[in-house]
Amino acid sequence: MFLTGFYRTFVQMKKKRHRIMRFLAGAPLGFLYLISDIAYPILYYIIRYRRRLVRENLCGSFPEKSPKEIVRIEKAFYHNLCDIFIESFKCLNISDEEMCRRVEVVNCELPERIAAEGRNVFMLLGHCGCWEWVQEVCTRYREPRKSCEIYKHISSKYFSSLMHEIRSRWDTEQIEMRQTVRTLLRWNAEGTPFLCGFIQDQRPDIKSKDRTTFLNHKTTFVPGAEEIARKVNAELVYLDVQKTSRGHYRLTFCEMNVPQDLQEHPYPLTEQFFRLLEKTIQRQPELWLWSHNRWYSKIRQR
Repeated sequence: MFLTGFYRTFVQMKKKRHRIMRFLAGAPLGFLYLISDIAYPILYYIIRYRRRLVRENLCGSFPEKSPKEIVRIEKAFYHNLCDIFIESFKCLNISDEEMCRRVEVVNCELPERIAAEGRNVFMLLGHCGCWEWVQEVCTRYREPRKSCEIYKHISSKYFSSLMHEIRSRWDTEQIEMRQTVRTLLRWNAEGTPFLCGFIQDQRPDIKSKDRTTFLNHKTTFVPGAEEIARKVNAELVYLDVQKTSRGHYRLTFCEMNVPQDLQEHPYPLTEQFFRLLEKTIQRQPELWLWSHNRWYSKIRQR
């Protein structure tokens, strides 16, 4: 009886906390950005969240930049990281009209043309800007009508539920990473074109023999998207992310063609993805997720 009562109380507390979060998310973004401005110096100067890792990642990626410029990018990154949290949190309570005003999507003709040819679309992107807002692209093209994204399981049931709610506001299918191949093969057999988003710049969970040079680092990767694309008749496209002002983004669909010098590469489109992502990052380096331990083995050896 005691355990049953304790569990019910715990569940009620979680539901109450969730309602409070939804209420706070209804505040104007201008007010929420004030919270971000307050959180930034706490995160950067007091908590010093992953400061050493971020500094090493930046110095290794931009050896040509001066220490002063590295520090400028570092501070801008932490401020942007606070904004990303606020913008993701805002997904709990933001209107379609405001999202349409804040996110510009360019070249929607590309996925529409691919779908018209009866092929599926794999959209490749990196951790640039607020990647939770990227799903807004699904509201701008007419075809394909079915859209999905791949996610990694979160052990915490509460945060898993919260992230699922944030990511499902656009009515896109959520596919757990381990079910990707099985699900996409089934969808392809049904014959209706679909678009699937892949965040391709994560560090592999398993040891990989595939390597490239990315941001001046020897980088391992898993060519999952390109391998699956060959099995489900999908064409790969790149999504370029640009922050035009605070709380405003421009997302551009970019065609991916195999360059002449990559004709013999086993995964030419994955290689091209990293080259395109490098250009996106070099344009606005503070937008990328520098606190991610992308080159874990290299840093560990130091």
